[in-house]
Amino acid sequence: MRKGLAALPTAVGVLSRLAAERVIQAGKDVDTLLRKAGLPSTLLNDSNMRVNARSQIEFLNMAAEEVKDNLLGFHIAQEFDLRELGSFYYVMASSEKLGDAITREAHYSSVVNEGLRVSCHKTNVFTIDFEYVGVERHLDRHEMEFWITCTLRKSRFFTNRGLTPTYVGFIHRHDGDLSEMERYYACGINFGAPADRMSFETQVADLPLVTADPYLNKFLVEDYEKAIAKRQLSRNPLRTRVENAITPRLPHGNVNITSIASDLGMSPRTLSRRLAEEGLTFSMILDELRSVLAKNYLQNSDLSISQITWLLGYSEASSFVHAFQRWVGMSPTDARRQIHRTGQVAHAGNHSQSQP
Repeated sequence: MRKGLAALPTAVGVLSRLAAERVIQAGKDVDTLLRKAGLPSTLLNDSNMRVNARSQIEFLNMAAEEVKDNLLGFHIAQEFDLRELGSFYYVMASSEKLGDAITREAHYSSVVNEGLRVSCHKTNVFTIDFEYVGVERHLDRHEMEFWITCTLRKSRFFTNRGLTPTYVGFIHRHDGDLSEMERYYACGINFGAPADRMSFETQVADLPLVTADPYLNKFLVEDYEKAIAKRQLSRNPLRTRVENAITPRLPHGNVNITSIASDLGMSPRTLSRRLAEEGLTFSMILDELRSVLAKNYLQNSDLSISQITWLLGYSEASSFVHAFQRWVGMSPTDARRQIHRTGQVAHAGNHSQSQP
């Protein structure tokens, strides 16, 4: 296990409980799924429990598969009672304008989920960015779809307007029918985008909220500022920052230590030195990330081997096949057959994933 797992970011367990309720409603064994994800079954009855942010992502993935809902995070975001977010909901709802509410979401999101950073800015458009902190972005799909959909739903509710984004983008790729999401967003959705982002026309930020309550807002802001001051936020591990910078660049074939170091605001030499201090190399991280993504992509039968080759940033299929043989001990085609039979890829032998 990676160094520092005990210090991974945590999140309030609301989303885990909502997903668990879906599993129970489907008549499935939720305790087994919770245990596999490393979550305690007691969270079902404890509204104040915090959970490991990565475990929550893993549980959502398993729950979606168990209930056969390819849009689980999206569906939960549309249907749950927004008040289950507790004071985080009210500090947004009580704001004067939508821009103020989103600013509150950005500033206080770390209290709700240490693994999520929200930021917003208003230039030619009003843009809201979502980024994971201390959690590998490639692990997730459902939670990010939950957060962005939930933000759109809250914006519409707070303003009592059918707001339509000018842009919606997700870093991850999505297989299957997306018409339901497109109808809800009322715009095209970009998957495989360089950032998790939603934008509106600039004037949307100045819309007044029908839920505004200046007295409640003043009280809640003071309370949250105290919580921010007390909370010792987890630092985003360098390895995770590198992985999150690599993922959107892979399909474009422009992944190298120079480009990633530039994305992270440092020189290639500094990045190499800091990785070495943690016993890592850039090529090691790239190789292991490709291995994880390859296994995820192979589960999507709509993706051909040549498409997966491109998504992983290889120029030729033979390069991908050779690398996959080294990682797993079998060809991608054989691994896909095994996934269809057993649901996972088992190593054919003692093959290291750490060698570039």
